[in-house]
Amino acid sequence: MNYIQVSILFCIKQLKGERTAYGIYHLLTGKKSAQTIQDGKIFGISFLFQSFVYLDKRFFETCVAYLKEQQYIEETENQKYVMTDKGQARLEDELTARPFHPALDGWKFASSTQLFLARITLFIQTLSNLQYFQKGFLPISKNPEVIQWVKTYIMSQKQTRQELAAELFKELRTCLKGCTERDASLFVLQLTGYQRVGFTKNQLAYQYELDEHYVHIQLLGVIHHIIEKVSKNNESFHVLSSFLRDLYLELPLTSSTLKTYSWLQKGKTLEEIAYIRRLKESTIEDHIAELALFVPSFSIDAYVSPKQQEEIISAFEGLRTNKLKVIKEEVKDDVTYFQIRLVLAKHFT
Repeated sequence: MNYIQVSILFCIKQLKGERTAYGIYHLLTGKKSAQTIQDGKIFGISFLFQSFVYLDKRFFETCVAYLKEQQYIEETENQKYVMTDKGQARLEDELTARPFHPALDGWKFASSTQLFLARITLFIQTLSNLQYFQKGFLPISKNPEVIQWVKTYIMSQKQTRQELAAELFKELRTCLKGCTERDASLFVLQLTGYQRVGFTKNQLAYQYELDEHYVHIQLLGVIHHIIEKVSKNNESFHVLSSFLRDLYLELPLTSSTLKTYSWLQKGKTLEEIAYIRRLKESTIEDHIAELALFVPSFSIDAYVSPKQQEEIISAFEGLRTNKLKVIKEEVKDDVTYFQIRLVLAKHFT
């Protein structure tokens, strides 16, 4: 079983037949929609957000078909699946042998991962070649913005190249001490330097006798571990923190939601914001639900009265389901789907 299939099986377990398989596809490839964001958080799978950005839809469908064929899952409705006992046993075995990287947090770091990695790998390649006075090398990144960023950063430093290299080595070693020896090696072996070409994920998988998709997700976990460690202690990571300075977002919100949040903080109502931004009220509702999920200080009292919140909480605890329609049938008629979504987002994620 490849690791994409393992990840899909885990997501199906978490969703409990309450969402379609394509919701998993959107999550794994990183579609930044309100539904994907909220489902990821509600069902405890947001750490897998954008974990397989390269996943082809046809291959995804092949993976789901394989899980069904092996009787690890069964279809309950059109494109909705639940995990079987056989699937549960297989998933437990897989995650015992190949657990998700503990630092993996796709939703939190998806916006900064690829650019951070591109900067650091090109910087290491450039610095390594410059130390050996080799200026004519083929850069591993073809992104002109990344190339310009690395060039500008190196030119702005007062340290010698040797001092800069020594500092970076020290910082990376500190970060990688928090990883297993294998995962640290996977990260280092992918790096390109003077007269040294980094390993591809396929080559790493062959050398360590691992599934290529598992290598990919472990490397993501290592990168997220580094970003987390550096962002929490910038002063101790002078070089690495520079690669993150304009990338790391404290609030993992979509740009459109951030604009709505700004208007809410100015005292505008949902209806007023929809008019100002020329968006549907349902879209602004999606933004508010996202705020309820990710901003601890955000209050939903203006949209759901304390009494209604208690009613929805009671219904959820009795039913233990995230199906809005089922909960709606248990509460009073004046309670809306939007209010149910807010309460689930605020109290049960």
